[in-house]
Amino acid sequence: MLAPELARPGPAPVRGGAGPGGPGGLPGSGIMKRSEGRPLVRRILTPARGRGGLVGALGISEEAKEADFGMRADVKGLDGRSRDVLASVVTAYIENATPVSSRQLTQRGRFGLSSASLRSAMADLEEGGFLTHPHVSAGRVPTDLGYRTFVEELMTKEGPNDAERTLMAFELSPESLELDHFLQATSRVLALLTGQVGIVAAPAPVRSVLRSVHFTRIAQRNVLVAQISDAGLVESRVIETEEEFSQPELDEISRRLTADFGGRSLEEIRRLLLLALEEEKARMDAAVIRALQLGRRAFGPVRGSGQSIWVEGTENLLQKPEFRHDVESLRRMFRAFEERAHLVSFLTDCLSPDGVTVVIGSESPFTGDVQGSVVTAAYRRGDRVLGALAVIGPRRMEYSRIIPMVEELGQFVTSRLSEERW
Repeated sequence: MLAPELARPGPAPVRGGAGPGGPGGLPGSGIMKRSEGRPLVRRILTPARGRGGLVGALGISEEAKEADFGMRADVKGLDGRSRDVLASVVTAYIENATPVSSRQLTQRGRFGLSSASLRSAMADLEEGGFLTHPHVSAGRVPTDLGYRTFVEELMTKEGPNDAERTLMAFELSPESLELDHFLQATSRVLALLTGQVGIVAAPAPVRSVLRSVHFTRIAQRNVLVAQISDAGLVESRVIETEEEFSQPELDEISRRLTADFGGRSLEEIRRLLLLALEEEKARMDAAVIRALQLGRRAFGPVRGSGQSIWVEGTENLLQKPEFRHDVESLRRMFRAFEERAHLVSFLTDCLSPDGVTVVIGSESPFTGDVQGSVVTAAYRRGDRVLGALAVIGPRRMEYSRIIPMVEELGQFVTSRLSEERW
């Protein structure tokens, strides 16, 4: 639902980004660039070719480090003109989704250079691995190294505007929202504000640790169950019982189950409840059996439950010009969204202790396979990381707008989840 006084924000003016050139990134380790006193992005690459998997903060090979330092030396070697030309090519490619020629740059009027001088500068950038051209007669597009250089060195971040912040606040109001609905709304807002695919990943419920459980009688043989995790999040649902329970009896069961099972995971609680129920049946303690049976129903799996990831905006990919001509990459992207467990694992591996993580094209097996990019940030309750929110789309992405959008939305969700109602 959109705020009635707000129109959906249209595409923002292009401020920067990257395009889908041939692979140009080099394997390496994590690199962070400081902006305004905090990490702007964290780079996650694969180690040497053929090893697969993501490189995290630990276990980076020496050859990966050496390869990355070599790339950084090339970046620092770019003169002012080359940096301006690279930034202009990336920006123009985002605007038009077509290879950029020296004539197009001349027509943009930013450079006091001839078309021949621009062609020479672009040829140097291609030789350095920052640009490539899909056809002999075509203009240039950025490589993965060109995208990375733009994100870390050249772009200017532009945060959400007032209308976008108002939309966040309206769509993600915590009033009358259960946690699952709130996280699903977050993925929808991500997709809406970025024009890409919005994803929110949460820890699997079976791995969450119980702090307390509360039962409330709401009707005959209908009981509201509220489970509070050690992170302070509340999951509630209504269950039907085979027998009638009074509220005083439910209060006593709440205290007993909290005392017996607090501090344990849902998976462990289910196993222990089954064992305890078998023991009590042998003892024929009716009151305890009633309590354990209610506990089994309360902590048992629910049809459709266990979803730990929400994906919205996949239809946005159908509008991307790069996927119109690369149907196989589009198919791989949609298959990746269906493999939820792998997607959650990938996003979890990408999380940085602070700031935003950006993974581009060949920098990981996942993004290389789907010919895309991922921008992700953590959301928390207090100091504990609860999950990840991310934007996935083609490499031709408005990084200068999307990176601060993901960063601010992660902070917004953290703020909402820190409120007492959760």
